[in-house]
Amino acid sequence: MNSDSEKARLEQLKSYRILDTDPEKRFDDLTYLASYICQTPVAMINLIDEDRQFTKSVVGAKMPDIPREAAFCAQTIMEREILIIEDLQSDYRFSQNPFVTQAPYARFYAGVPVFSGEGMALGSLCVLDRVPRKLSDDQKNALKALAEQVHDQMELRKNLFELRITVNEREKAYKLLLQNEQLFKKVLETAREGILIEKNERVFYMNTAYAELFGREAAEMLGLHIRDLAAPEDVDRLLDYGRQRAEGKNPPSHYNFKIKHKDAHLIPVEAVVSDFYLSEDYFIVTAVRDITERQLHEAERERLITELQSALSKVKTLGGLLPICSSCKKIRDDKGYWNQLETYIETHTEADFTHGICPECAHRLYPDLYEEN
Repeated sequence: MNSDSEKARLEQLKSYRILDTDPEKRFDDLTYLASYICQTPVAMINLIDEDRQFTKSVVGAKMPDIPREAAFCAQTIMEREILIIEDLQSDYRFSQNPFVTQAPYARFYAGVPVFSGEGMALGSLCVLDRVPRKLSDDQKNALKALAEQVHDQMELRKNLFELRITVNEREKAYKLLLQNEQLFKKVLETAREGILIEKNERVFYMNTAYAELFGREAAEMLGLHIRDLAAPEDVDRLLDYGRQRAEGKNPPSHYNFKIKHKDAHLIPVEAVVSDFYLSEDYFIVTAVRDITERQLHEAERERLITELQSALSKVKTLGGLLPICSSCKKIRDDKGYWNQLETYIETHTEADFTHGICPECAHRLYPDLYEEN
């Protein structure tokens, strides 16, 4: 076996995660059957690691890990069929093996390779005896069949292990999903904006802020059609926007419309819309904000601007040098006419006059009355 093949074999062996594991009944039952059928005192399931033999199951002996070079099964994995040594002392490959020359003084060995799912020999199911012997054809066939069962049990164990990992990963993913979902809901529920997620033109999710605009609970809104949410004059436009978006077109993503409160009055809102796919399902997300107060402020601002413009249009200012007579105090207008001061001011400003007489003029013009008063 070349180094590349051995490397691949070891990688496959490690993928079963069976090395250095405790005995398991499923494997012990197979070694028991092998010992019983072959009428040998010892039966083992061995796996050949890089530099050792690991015994997964054994009947009739205590078998610690042994060096790979001393392992009978290290030779078995080089074969594709059953390996039978009727007398180990007479076989040059094993006659000097310490398990032959010393306790337990093994004399007979028969092993069948156990293959991976990709067809590489990972170890063997073997039987041993302390006396030379033979196996019948039925015993050989039974040993091969049991080796297949070892393979099946290893595959089953591997699949169960991987399934357990998958289940654990899914449980972790599910817990994380729940945490993310709870976080997502908290974010949506604490948002000041109303959030609507629609699927197939119906309410898939609505947060509390949005439901409050309707004067209802969010649970009441689930499943309602979009036409039940908007003012009649806005329904067709909103449905058209949604259908265009589902077709991949680019309708407005920022617009205003009015929703129907349960008390029948309409609430103007500003909407920002986006969409996404989850698996094969298509969703539209709408974030809305009540703009009633803003519209009132805008209306008040427009009113004030209009009034100011109206007032400004009536204001006529005096500016520049005014030609005034030094004697009679008349003022010359732009057309060259001379007018009394009050006439000029009334013409060019909004000022009104009340007529009276100042004390100096009263004294000068009516001295007698002035003194009496």
